[in-house]
Amino acid sequence: RNSERMTHNIWHFVHDLEELSLHDRVESGERPGGIRLTDGLRSVACPRAAVHPWAAMRPPSLVLLLNAVGMATATSATSAVLPAESTVLLSVPTTGHPTHGPTVQVDAADGVGFGFGSNADVEIVRTDDGVTVHLPRLGLTVSAEVGSATAFRLGVVARPRPAQSAPVDHDLPHPRPHPPPSHPVRAGAPPLFSPSLDPTRPKANFTRVEDKARGVVGVKTVFGSLVVSIATGMWELHSSDGGVLAAAVSAPTFASDEFGGAITMAVTGSKTGVGATGRRPCMNNGEWDPPYTWDEETGWFAYAVSEKQWDPEWIHCAPSSFDGRTPPPQLADTCRMIVHVVPISGVAIRSIPAGGSEECCSACNAEPACTAWERNRSNPVSCTLFSCVEDAKQTEDSSVIFGGALGSCSKLPPPSSAHQRGWWARGSSADWYLAPTPLGGYDFTRALFDLTGRPAVPPIWGFGFMATYWGYKTMQEVEGDMHRFRNGSYPIDSFIMDYDWFGPNSCGKPGENGGYSCGDFGYRASFWQNQTFVQPDGSNVVTHTAADVFQHFHSSPLSMKFAGIRKPRTYSNKALSSANGWLLPNSSDVGEGGDINWNFTNPDLRAWYTESSQHFIEDGMDFIWNDEGETEYSCYLYWNVAEQEEFREAKPNTRHFTINRAFQPGMQRFPAVSWTGDGQSCTHQELLRAILHGQPYISCDLTSPDATTLVRQYQSAVFNPIMRVHQMGGTPRFPWLWGGPEHQAAFRSALELRYHFLPFMYSLAHIARKHGRPLANPASYEAEFAADSASATAYMVGSVLMPAELGLAHTSVSPPPDENASVVYLPHGRTSRWYRWSSDAPAVRGGQTLRHMGLGLSETVLYVRSGAILPLQHATVQRAEDAGGMLLVEVYAGQDGSFEMTEDDGVTLAYASDASKSTKTTVWEWNDTARQLSWRASGGGPPTYTSVSAVLYTLNGGAPQSGGTAVPLGATGTIMFKTSA
Repeated sequence: RNSERMTHNIWHFVHDLEELSLHDRVESGERPGGIRLTDGLRSVACPRAAVHPWAAMRPPSLVLLLNAVGMATATSATSAVLPAESTVLLSVPTTGHPTHGPTVQVDAADGVGFGFGSNADVEIVRTDDGVTVHLPRLGLTVSAEVGSATAFRLGVVARPRPAQSAPVDHDLPHPRPHPPPSHPVRAGAPPLFSPSLDPTRPKANFTRVEDKARGVVGVKTVFGSLVVSIATGMWELHSSDGGVLAAAVSAPTFASDEFGGAITMAVTGSKTGVGATGRRPCMNNGEWDPPYTWDEETGWFAYAVSEKQWDPEWIHCAPSSFDGRTPPPQLADTCRMIVHVVPISGVAIRSIPAGGSEECCSACNAEPACTAWERNRSNPVSCTLFSCVEDAKQTEDSSVIFGGALGSCSKLPPPSSAHQRGWWARGSSADWYLAPTPLGGYDFTRALFDLTGRPAVPPIWGFGFMATYWGYKTMQEVEGDMHRFRNGSYPIDSFIMDYDWFGPNSCGKPGENGGYSCGDFGYRASFWQNQTFVQPDGSNVVTHTAADVFQHFHSSPLSMKFAGIRKPRTYSNKALSSANGWLLPNSSDVGEGGDINWNFTNPDLRAWYTESSQHFIEDGMDFIWNDEGETEYSCYLYWNVAEQEEFREAKPNTRHFTINRAFQPGMQRFPAVSWTGDGQSCTHQELLRAILHGQPYISCDLTSPDATTLVRQYQSAVFNPIMRVHQMGGTPRFPWLWGGPEHQAAFRSALELRYHFLPFMYSLAHIARKHGRPLANPASYEAEFAADSASATAYMVGSVLMPAELGLAHTSVSPPPDENASVVYLPHGRTSRWYRWSSDAPAVRGGQTLRHMGLGLSETVLYVRSGAILPLQHATVQRAEDAGGMLLVEVYAGQDGSFEMTEDDGVTLAYASDASKSTKTTVWEWNDTARQLSWRASGGGPPTYTSVSAVLYTLNGGAPQSGGTAVPLGATGTIMFKTSA
């Protein structure tokens, strides 16, 4: 090991006779000799050794094996087995041009040496997780290692290649030229840090591989192999059966630029998949692109990590991208993405004549550059098409119809730098994590979560209903709305306040509501200090502090969780933040933060923020709503790191829970849920986009100003992973404020349905954590439906539910024609049939699109896959923590099935730290031939459900068959049904 530094500069040794002294120069034949290697600090003396020329090499070269004590032996072999204590294998040319002889270093702890010819200097290092190849002459280091339980790590360090030096005559006197400094040799290439990666992730078992015939080394696991050429640094990803999934077309190269340079690498096999859009992943309002690509067609996944936290050119963008040579994905149908807002800023394409909203959205759909459109009813003969709408103001009436999506126009990289040919990463170092995905979508999500962390399980009340509003004048209004939910029997768990809650002064835009003087870590005094709340029975509840108010909200009859909005910027600590270097440059302006946005990548800022904010959690705040954090690419993730510390300090055994306007992989570990942004699209395609981009916990704002459409939005959101309503100003989107008794009954029915499915949805969160399967996903993730191309865009929940896309469009026609209609595609499979939920209709085959017209206000459309087992809450409850008692299990005949149901306390971290004692898992199994439902339970903890009743739906339809009276839900059990005729 004492020769390590000398091998860093081997070119200097072989070119400078002051540093490499050949005591007995060998030109040919066998004769005594000795060598002393010196780097100016230390030297290794090698006694005279037997030296053999390499017969095939002209001019001859000297091959030395240096062991730990400096003894040297020589060999003429082109490969060698080293003694266990050997460190390096050096082949040094004795005459002529230095490129005529290779320099190869291998770690010989396993006694294996490599000899791969004489065309490049090579160093091969055995690392803990695989192997690293150093190619100094190419300015390149490439590592092939295991990176997680299901992925490899391809580590690349690339710099400009050193210029070739002229041949050196070792007999010439001084002066002698030195070659330029070569790429420094390291003992391996350690993985780069990324906050997205799970630092506790396990790694797969592996073996190192060597293919002398091909000149490659690498690692092999049960799921495939990754090999690197020791001549070029190019690589190949292989499947478990040896097939090539992806490979470098050329060696990685580094190019300097004003932003610190970047590595580019041409790769074959990246023809399709999420992330392969040819543009950089950026963080925008409700839109985020991932730093990974998934090639569904070929079956592999790649995740990029740069040495940079963000792209210095566009700091709200990731410092990496994939060029999949495919066009960006088409925008979803703008006819079904309707909100009532007035565009404030955007890029208009043109105005066109149009007689109605349908003509506007059809024109936008037909225009490749169009993402949104606007129609003003005061001028009904035309509409405006936009390539991008950056900001908009909500309207209370229906004077403006707006379709499409909001974005961040000014934050999109210009075309000149947006498209990168090949894989690209800022800096001179990058890691690409590569995983074969032979079984499709679930292999993809497992690989993603194995790398970035399995999703944490939110508190059970997080799967209930949440209500949000911006525009309260007093805390009495807030408390009054909480009572209205409870008194109207509208199930709900949480209430969230926007800007109104924090202070000490009110917050708003400059010139409005006190501007930005509201304060960073205080309460708005007029809302929280010395409040009196008049109760429905006429009594008063008097509070003096914020802690008192939280206690009142948590107590019966309200029993309400509470969250407040937070912004990633300072209002009252700008001088302090600036002096400490805690602020981002003004170019990061998102959400009107300007030059007051915090840089949450700074650990000192995070520590100060945690300490300053912690009192909110101590006072009784239950969770946090994070908004406008698209200031730099890692803001939301690091922001959550700081907030997680608040929970650890204030409530150390309580689950961290936040809602965020965008997402970076890794945030699911907290968990940090997201919504689809202020564009307020609630379509299944928007939900799938978020899920494909890594977020298993996604929701959307329900904001329609039409009572019937709002009902349909509530009904659709029942089967969102997270269900939440929000409104900025005007009339809150709360049930009692819209429509008449029939509408309010429909709102109530939708909320009750959400809680009816609570044990099913909560168990899906545990399945995501245990098995890496999201709560909802494209139906094509199921192996049975993978060959059905239409299933790739079909929204499926828990592998068995197909909720219909309800009519969400609001048009100029009254009543809107789509409000009472639904459409659903049923995937085609060999054995599966589909039941309409809560119906006695016969099961139908897949491979068809079903449209239901004339739906009643309380009627929703859901299809259930044959073989499904649905554990459901039997009794109606008003909040999640009231769930329990009798469990209703619905079984759908037609094929065997199973489901893994999980129960725990719903609020603590015991499920993760001591699952065997705190978590009960019940595996339900359906034997279709025997008509038998059975279960077996394991684990501990107090059970939520104590008894079970079951019903069976059969393929021919009719009323469901009862499994008899309820029975105790013990450790094991069986319920038999009548066999079919």
